[in-house]
Amino acid sequence: MTIFKSVSVVFLSAAILVGCQRNAPESVNAAEVQAKPAKPAAATAKPRLPTDPQQPASPSPATVAPATPTGQPAANAQGSATLEFHNRIKEYLKIHNEAETKVPNLKNTNDPAQISEREAALAKTIQTLRAGAKLGDIFAPEYQPYFIKIVQDDFATRSAAARKAIIVELPKNMKVDINTVYPTTLPLATFPPMLLRKLPDLPPELEYRLVGRSLILRDVKANLIVDILRDVVPTIPS
Repeated sequence: MTIFKSVSVVFLSAAILVGCQRNAPESVNAAEVQAKPAKPAAATAKPRLPTDPQQPASPSPATVAPATPTGQPAANAQGSATLEFHNRIKEYLKIHNEAETKVPNLKNTNDPAQISEREAALAKTIQTLRAGAKLGDIFAPEYQPYFIKIVQDDFATRSAAARKAIIVELPKNMKVDINTVYPTTLPLATFPPMLLRKLPDLPPELEYRLVGRSLILRDVKANLIVDILRDVVPTIPS
């Protein structure tokens, strides 16, 4: 019985010794893994190129404005031309308003003679203030091509009979000129409404007129031709 117990103790000790030998490497390996430092994130990331402080970031193509040969962004040519035309209208209105202050007001607005007299006085005062007026002073050269296109496109949609009904023909040997009184012998026919809507708006002191093949700017109160754009209306086919 004693011998059997001794053998059992020896066998059990041997088994424990073998198990410890098997587990020892695994324990060492685990300790080594835990002790091993982790790789820094920067080591696995792609290196970032240094930024040149003098070199601005390139904008995306969608944000780059179209440029002119001078490198400036392209402007709205028609918008700029329209603005120039309106600025010239404002400059003329300064002259018109100054002339109004130099002419006595009407005492009786129902008297045609007094109305005509004041009209003539206002026209003469404006003519004096604009003694050096020339063609294109108000019909800005920048906008003239657009005026011509608007009128010609409108007339292209009209029949020959409709065109003739619009045009106020000048009598022979008569010529209208800038800074002159609008001829009282010419009728003040209604300007074509559809065409009027396509042209730039005017203040109450001014209106458009078609005389012959010319587009005229007329001062309503002074019955004065303040500017002319010639050869605007296309030739009427016979």
